Amino acid sequence: MTATLVGIAWSIYGTVCALFICFSVFFTRHYQHKYEKDALATSVTIVALALVLSCLALLPVDIFLVSSTVNAQTGLKFDWATPDVIDQMKWMVQLVYYLCYGCIGVFCFFLIPFAYFYFEEEDIDISRGERVKNALKYTSFFVLISVFLFLIALFIKPTRPPPEWDLDWFKAILRETSGEKTVTFVMACLCLLGMLIFVGYTAPGLSLLPINMIKGKRKLDEEEEDVSSQLAVVRERQHMLQAKYAGNNKVMSTRDYRAIENLEDEERILLRRQQNIQEDQHSLWKRVTRFFRPLEAILGVLTLILTLVIVFSMFLTIVDKVSSSLCGKQCGYIITHPKIFNPINFIFVNLAKWFPLDYVFMVVLILYFFMATLSGLVAIGIRFLWVNLYTIRPGGTAPQGLLLMTVLLTLALLALNYVVSTVVVPGYAHFGSQVYCNYTIGGQRDCTDHRDAILPCDVQAPTDICTPTTSSILIDRVAIDTPVLGLIFYYLQWLFLVVFVVAGLVAVCKRPRSNADSQTADDVDEEQQRLLDASS
Repeated sequence: MTATLVGIAWSIYGTVCALFICFSVFFTRHYQHKYEKDALATSVTIVALALVLSCLALLPVDIFLVSSTVNAQTGLKFDWATPDVIDQMKWMVQLVYYLCYGCIGVFCFFLIPFAYFYFEEEDIDISRGERVKNALKYTSFFVLISVFLFLIALFIKPTRPPPEWDLDWFKAILRETSGEKTVTFVMACLCLLGMLIFVGYTAPGLSLLPINMIKGKRKLDEEEEDVSSQLAVVRERQHMLQAKYAGNNKVMSTRDYRAIENLEDEERILLRRQQNIQEDQHSLWKRVTRFFRPLEAILGVLTLILTLVIVFSMFLTIVDKVSSSLCGKQCGYIITHPKIFNPINFIFVNLAKWFPLDYVFMVVLILYFFMATLSGLVAIGIRFLWVNLYTIRPGGTAPQGLLLMTVLLTLALLALNYVVSTVVVPGYAHFGSQVYCNYTIGGQRDCTDHRDAILPCDVQAPTDICTPTTSSILIDRVAIDTPVLGLIFYYLQWLFLVVFVVAGLVAVCKRPRSNADSQTADDVDEEQQRLLDASS
């Protein structure tokens, strides 16, 4: 029985990982620049994205394995689910988690920075050996940061838990080796960076993605009329400046010379945009997309409903954390016994009884958050404060932008692992569909005649029946070992909701997307594009 369950779970996981690899290949090929490519940057991007997506896909396997150990009819463990068998299953899941976390750390601290600086050092006069040497020199800074974090983790000692924490569940979390504590802390630091990206990109992306699908793009006729009017204004301004110096020997001022150059750039961009619009008006693909436009709007409405349900579930859980947490601020408001109904959690807990249905929905949820983060990246761009470093566009993303985008997506998805387990579906992520018998006769649990005493597992449930998932132990260990990080994570979730609401209001008020922006991206640089946007 054990071998069959384990075989089914890991076979499905392997299939999903293979699909994620294919998805990463397609995604990278779709967004990388058509002409400016780099084999190392492309390979690192594909492997990094597939790795972090596979790490997230491990959660349903973890949940299925622990859920399968309990008989839902009796609220007791199956006879085959001995402590040794359960420990062996959890050890395998934990090993895969640590392998994934270790590889993610290597990519974030070494491979991605190395690929970035290796491409930056590209020059005709520099040999490959020199490029590798210079790239390693700059990458060493990130390696030193990782070493520094490991050293900090070695000296962190969890505070002694207060008496009210005297639960077997807490004792199990605090029972860790130095190696486990070190890896967990480093991943927690990366997760903290990921939470900032989650707030800055995923939150607005969740608003923009469905609203943009509902609003669609501007009509080509209206856009052509708008471009024609802008073009007329630009040409009129050119004529006025040229007429100012016509018929006299007056030398053109530097200011007017630059103004004419800018106007010529604007005219060139507008002409290119006008040409693209005219081509689109006769394009078969555009006619097909116009035909399916109602379907896109319907899909947008459905995704908007999904988004609102997810965000509402997050809000309910965040509020519930304050009243239902046994340890409060000391452990980042870990929920012990949820009191407020969470619709997403309810759906997943019931789907867990029909594995792999919950797996399918979890993959959909992961990809939806991935697309939401990507939507935020496309809309906002890769920025440092107000400076736009790289723009993310299909077929127009430079190798450096592709690598930075990979780092942001990797960290955001790493944060998603924390958000899903603690806010979106906390009950499902901690115990799956496990239940326990809470009625005792003569020292033995027996709910044969008391089915109402079969309750869902939670933190306060007996650990000899309710087995917490490996993922939940790793995540909750962070909040208990380093309460400051747990507290920061909690308040960042509130900030996530605020950013989501603000971004939603902006997305509603903003006019529909242009048809020509992505097409002209390959033909104009960022400075010229900003100049054009400012003039319009």
